[in-house]
Amino acid sequence: MRKAAFFLSGLGLLIFFGCATTAPPLAQEEVQRIDYGTYPENYEALIKSHFAKTLLESEAAQYRFGKPYAGFIQHGPLLGGKVLDAGYFAEVWLKAKDRSGGYLPEKHLAVLMKNGEVLLELTEEEFNTIKRAQ
Repeated sequence: MRKAAFFLSGLGLLIFFGCATTAPPLAQEEVQRIDYGTYPENYEALIKSHFAKTLLESEAAQYRFGKPYAGFIQHGPLLGGKVLDAGYFAEVWLKAKDRSGGYLPEKHLAVLMKNGEVLLELTEEEFNTIKRAQ
């Protein structure tokens, strides 16, 4: 009986993870039709303003920025592979102070911007969900 339960559990996990693969790539025409908004010329100011809302001493924060690129995040295949969010993504390396006044270790993040505002913040682990438009 235990072997049967173990087998069924293993089979269930196999089916679950087998279905949880990445979504199929969008056709080039679909990628070109996505609304990415306008390129954020002032992306550094947008990002600093976004983080200023949550940091203890935002004026003391240290930033490094990557150049923004058009991209999108797609639902998985179980949800139809539809585009969840799209815009311009920029990588950010942020070093902020803690409550005692010392600097925390640098965090590597990404933000999604569209039409002059930051919509989403992603951790380094979430980067692999971003699909580049070009």
